[in-house]
Amino acid sequence: MNRREWLKSMTTLAVGAVAAPSLLAVFDAHAAALKGGPAPQFFSTPQHDTLTAVVDIIVPRTDTPGAVDAGVPRFIDQMFKDVYTPEEQKRYLTAMAAFEQEGGKPFAQLDAKQRLALVTKLHEQALIKGKDLDPQSAQAFVLMTKKLATSGFFISQPGCTQVMQYVPVPGAYHGDIPLSEAGNGRAWAVETVLRI
Repeated sequence: MNRREWLKSMTTLAVGAVAAPSLLAVFDAHAAALKGGPAPQFFSTPQHDTLTAVVDIIVPRTDTPGAVDAGVPRFIDQMFKDVYTPEEQKRYLTAMAAFEQEGGKPFAQLDAKQRLALVTKLHEQALIKGKDLDPQSAQAFVLMTKKLATSGFFISQPGCTQVMQYVPVPGAYHGDIPLSEAGNGRAWAVETVLRI
């Protein structure tokens, strides 16, 4: 084995070791979502229901599948079970509890408009606070859930193949083409996919 082959092998192993837990969580979550799947492993059922409702607000179903369709709530559940440290888990659960108190009553008891208004308000507050954001606040819960939801969605099979510009075997590079010729005329950015 020459030096170049050895470096390729070591790079592949290193990337695989770092990315494997996240990718396995994505694949397992998507498969579980398609089957209906087992109960959540990290969150309680009410916590999972809240998470699912928030994720559905962040990446809703439109003419393409949404985050719930892609199995993102299960992905987040498995990420917290298998990847996050106990301190990170505790911080997120504390922020989720703060989020549940924000609406005056449990999130599950709010109607769709109230849910959307609450998540949008907390998201805007989180962006305004920036680095001064308390990591155990309701605003931090919304921001972290948005990060996890978009990450999980855009690495899921529906997110990659039906929303993003999916080319299984890329061809020549064409750097300056009209938008109408690129990916069925779609331009995707996180802000165009998200309501908030």
